[in-house]
Amino acid sequence: MLKRKSLYAVLAPVVAGMLCSSFVGCSERRDVAGGTEAESTIALQIQLASGKPAAYSRVRALPEGFLPEGNRVVPWLETNDSGFVKIPMEPGSYTVEARHVDGTVATGAIRSVDLEKKSAARIDTVKLGELSSIEGYVMLGDSMPVVRIAGLDRYVIPDSTGHFVIDSLPVGDFDVQIGDPQEVYSAKVQSTTGDTLYVDCSDSTSSINVVKPKETAASEYPDADWNEHDALIKLADGYAVGVLGAAGVTDSAGNISKQKGEVCIVTTTEDYIIVEDTTSTDSASTTAVIAPGSLRECAYKEGPVWVLFEKDGTYNLQAPLRLKSDKTFDGRGRDIRISGMGVLTDASSNLIFENLTFTAPSITAQDTTSRRALSIHNRTHHVWVDHCTFEEYPLVEFDVKRCSHNVTISWSRFENAQTGVLFGLAGDIIMDTAQSLTMHHNYFEGLSRDGILAHGGKLHAYNNFFYSLDLSGVVCSDSATCLIEKNIFNNEMPLTLYRWYYEDGAPVDSTVGFADMESNWHTAGGEDFITDARGYKPDYKYTADSADAELALRVKKQSGAQ
Repeated sequence: MLKRKSLYAVLAPVVAGMLCSSFVGCSERRDVAGGTEAESTIALQIQLASGKPAAYSRVRALPEGFLPEGNRVVPWLETNDSGFVKIPMEPGSYTVEARHVDGTVATGAIRSVDLEKKSAARIDTVKLGELSSIEGYVMLGDSMPVVRIAGLDRYVIPDSTGHFVIDSLPVGDFDVQIGDPQEVYSAKVQSTTGDTLYVDCSDSTSSINVVKPKETAASEYPDADWNEHDALIKLADGYAVGVLGAAGVTDSAGNISKQKGEVCIVTTTEDYIIVEDTTSTDSASTTAVIAPGSLRECAYKEGPVWVLFEKDGTYNLQAPLRLKSDKTFDGRGRDIRISGMGVLTDASSNLIFENLTFTAPSITAQDTTSRRALSIHNRTHHVWVDHCTFEEYPLVEFDVKRCSHNVTISWSRFENAQTGVLFGLAGDIIMDTAQSLTMHHNYFEGLSRDGILAHGGKLHAYNNFFYSLDLSGVVCSDSATCLIEKNIFNNEMPLTLYRWYYEDGAPVDSTVGFADMESNWHTAGGEDFITDARGYKPDYKYTADSADAELALRVKKQSGAQ
């Protein structure tokens, strides 16, 4: 019996991250509250933002380095009707937190206080302000790290994807610590509330790069301006370089030359409509016809066509949409969701898919006859898929197969399926050396098998983020040649080389692939597997970013339909 097996096992639990702009290390901390008889007093008045006393507000003071452990509740004190409160404490440094609720509006504030022996510190104007939150992502290994804020009683365990939110925080800077609550190896991060964190703390000596995420500009509707189409195709890269979409025409030899097409604006979410035949006098009959102004009507036009969408909506395909060549499907500035029976090519080339979401298929059974959300096959070439979201499908969300080549998938998301991208068919079905695929800046999460499954051909994968997968980030098998560089792997099995293994664990040599891994970031075990991949290097120019926390946040935030 044959079975699949990963090349790598888990080496070490790793946590990864980013925010502001400093380099800090991991250190062992065990700061807790405690002590004996108090000799000093923190005396203060809490005020609303308007300057009025904040009567009956809650206030507490904790040691500056206090780290909550999840099983203790530090009591709050309450201000009087004039907003005053006294807190008896031992000499030392404290973080004072105040909270006030007025109806449905909550406000808060924090203040650092240093107490000397037998002294009273009076703070007359601690003004309350709006509350915010810190959202973050912890790259999970074997352990379940906790997230805490030193000096505040905040203790959060990330969910199964590593996501966490600490809410109800007053505005300010916080010492966010992420680490095992027993060993307390924690990454100290100075963060401003409302920011997003990725934190890396693989051991007590590791350092973290803390960066702010870049803002993403929302896409704008191009409004049939051909200058906007020209600007779009200038961004095409990888194997898809040369694609023109609606600004070109493909001849019988497969050559693409410039030729501006027509604009077709989709005005209805309907696909087919039922028309009654009134010409018959014997019996009434009905016929399904393509709805005027539909996506299908635009897609079936001859020649180059730039397909735009008049309005947001879900465009449910009642039958597979078989595309003709020389089309640009442009969803910029709109929320365009394509559901139903899927989209496929058949020797139709020079295609661009921009800013679309593929969702909710008609076929939900996990059956190999299920159509893909988008299928590129039968010698299709020069296809560019950019900023698209594939958010659910029973098996594979996207495939490139049967001698299709010069395909690029960039800045797209693959979630909630077995496999994100199928590249080629198994070697015992067809041995394909002509197919070629570039994948860069794509995000993979929530897949029950693999991110990219390659059978044969040439695969170049760089700057992708494999965040939460049950099996491999990339499978490179059946004589595929794969250059895998500067990706982020947050799963236990970054790479699998063989499609099949025997029961005794020996690989089936005929199913081997040839991979070269360079400068990837492994956050949950594994390491780069470096060979020459039979000398494979892409024949186009490209620039790959460093695989680090900044790239992780940028890909997660900016991939998919915008």
